[in-house]
Amino acid sequence: MKKWLIILFLGIVSYLSLYIIGDSITFNEEYAQLVFADSEIINGSVSADDQWRMQCESVMPETLATCLRLFEDEYFYFHFGVNPVSIIKAFIDNRKAGKIVRGGSTLTMQLARIACGNKSRIYKQKFKEVLIAFSLEARYNKKEILNLYGQHAPFGGNTIGYCAAARRYYNKDVNKLSWSEAATLAVLPNAPSQIYPGKGQEKLIAKRNVLLKKLLKNDFIDSTTYRLSLMESLPTQSRNFKNLAPHLMEEVKLNYETNFNFNSTLDYSLQENVSRVVDAYNKRYKSFGIDNASVLVVRNDGSIASYVGNISCRENNCGHAVNMITSPRSPGSTLKPFLYAMALDEGLIGPTTLLQDIPVWFNGYTPSNFDKKFRGVINATDALTSSLNIPAINLLSDFGVEPFIDNLKMMGFEKTDKSADHYGLSIILGGGEVTPLELGNAYCNLARVAQGLDPIEVSYDNDIDRKIVFTHFPISKASAWITLEMLKGVNRPSSQDGWQFFENQKEISWKTGTSFGFRDAWSVGVTKEYTVVVWVGNADGEGKPGLTGVKKAAPLMFSVFDLLPNAKLITPPYRDMDYKYLCKESGLKRGPHCNSKKGVYLPKSNSHLGVCSYHKKIPLNKEGTKMVNHECYNPSEIVFEDRFILEPITNNYYKTFTGTDFSLPEFDMQCYTSTNDFTIIYPTLDAKIKLPKDLDLKMNSLIAKATATSSDSLFWFLNAELIGVTKEVHSMKLTTTLGENSLTIVSNDGSEKSLQFYVME
Repeated sequence: MKKWLIILFLGIVSYLSLYIIGDSITFNEEYAQLVFADSEIINGSVSADDQWRMQCESVMPETLATCLRLFEDEYFYFHFGVNPVSIIKAFIDNRKAGKIVRGGSTLTMQLARIACGNKSRIYKQKFKEVLIAFSLEARYNKKEILNLYGQHAPFGGNTIGYCAAARRYYNKDVNKLSWSEAATLAVLPNAPSQIYPGKGQEKLIAKRNVLLKKLLKNDFIDSTTYRLSLMESLPTQSRNFKNLAPHLMEEVKLNYETNFNFNSTLDYSLQENVSRVVDAYNKRYKSFGIDNASVLVVRNDGSIASYVGNISCRENNCGHAVNMITSPRSPGSTLKPFLYAMALDEGLIGPTTLLQDIPVWFNGYTPSNFDKKFRGVINATDALTSSLNIPAINLLSDFGVEPFIDNLKMMGFEKTDKSADHYGLSIILGGGEVTPLELGNAYCNLARVAQGLDPIEVSYDNDIDRKIVFTHFPISKASAWITLEMLKGVNRPSSQDGWQFFENQKEISWKTGTSFGFRDAWSVGVTKEYTVVVWVGNADGEGKPGLTGVKKAAPLMFSVFDLLPNAKLITPPYRDMDYKYLCKESGLKRGPHCNSKKGVYLPKSNSHLGVCSYHKKIPLNKEGTKMVNHECYNPSEIVFEDRFILEPITNNYYKTFTGTDFSLPEFDMQCYTSTNDFTIIYPTLDAKIKLPKDLDLKMNSLIAKATATSSDSLFWFLNAELIGVTKEVHSMKLTTTLGENSLTIVSNDGSEKSLQFYVME
């Protein structure tokens, strides 16, 4: 009895020792990094030791497990890591041959050899592998051992493991392998350096067929399956994985270092087609010196459907390696819609409110519109769809740069990280930096909020729950919807002429942007279900003439939208809006002298919209042709009319642009008195002006402008010297001096206005 207790004790100690040893055995876990889309590999990167060692996440399918066991170790389930019969037979055969002609190793011993680094087959090493095999059997069950072997066994070339082999040789998931395909893979680890698809093809077929016959003999397959399996052709080489999203691949390697099989949200087919479209446009644009482009397609549920970080060229200095989706660039005018939406909420504007479009000067900052023209006044919708700079600058000045920047940060614009003083008003024209990813996130959330959905952080990770990260999105549901409706009116590029008559028409809210110096061209489009962000330019920041959002980015964006399903319309959020009748001409609340009205939707928060000041009650003579007053005209004959009137400066530009005059009528001469009825438009008081120089370094002249309501002549004095007289068109060339200058203008009736300005070096 004591003897058996000692034996039992020693047995338990031995088993525990083997278990502990087995638990300490490790395998190479330097896996290849793979990115999946729709269960297909769209990009792959070899492991640190240059192997296609794919981490298998599922249990080995029974077909492959049966094939491996039957070919390598038929008695796998009947031994404890070592098959004594096989060892003895191998020893005898090797002694007779004088060299190793037979291994005699079980699957567990082969796994032990892999764990030891596949060292040379000497008897000392074989003995060590036997001990490790016992340890593995003590630590793992048979199914786990089979899986470990399949995971780490070589399958030819630099392909390691059955999952990688199934993908590289058959381009399919291992669970979809046929019996013939499983048999082919099962014979590869036996001599992986000599036989694999593309090498030793005849021997490979012969080994496969032997295994298939063995499967038939053991009733794992029927005769029909056997005959059909023999007819299946073998792959002739390993397949290279697709390279559809190389920039996303780098992002995944950076942010998901240990997630070797990254399951992305990308649409495989869409990614393939968008990449093709981007490369086609790139070939077209290269002749203009434009080398790079990127496209981001976001489903408005927060998942990224396509991620093309750049073009796919491999030429020197083409900049293809730069991921433009995460690169900070000047946004041009693409932030304007957010300002308009915020202004709608604050009651600064309605969609039809008139905004001034005349020259402005802010502490030496003199912005202009892209076309260098001024319209006098223009309604908010047209100002936004035309992407005019002056109305946006004025609107930002009223709203405030600091609150606007704070709101941008709430929306996820992390690259906008400097102070309001740093950016100033220029931020609305592209004075800051954003990434296409940030821009796509913000426009996606604009569409979500318009639908009453919570704002969200977009992601390409399919294995996470969408996170609500924006606790306060600074735009209401109503303002978001109204802004998107306004953006539907942007004029499309010529290639889209007649879009509304196409059978597959898509109503797209969209905005373009062009950065200073023609360095960045943007186009962003939004439908109910998708957001598309396009950037075109040069990765090194080199500007090119003609590189504008409308000409270069917009055509590419619309081509991408052609790949997407027809869009549904966003339901108007009627409960969050008020339908109000505003002054038809000014888009403001109707005042006492505004007789025409137009119904528009406004956010409920828009309660501070101003009252129309453009309409005035004008006293006219009985013919209704000239202004009069009761001091010079019979009060009973005075006719009062409500008229839409623009201020002289504003009317001057409006009349020049449209040909329509909204100035006050002239006074009847018998009522005319000195009224100081002229205004100096430019320069402004205390303006600091830097004038350009000619090639001979001579400073250019300054062009001064004024406007008058009467037909009087104006007399111009520069630094107390008369330099000219103007009539009707009041513009004068000033030959100034450096430093302080004084401008005085006097009218016929003696009215006088003066100001000082400064010419800088």
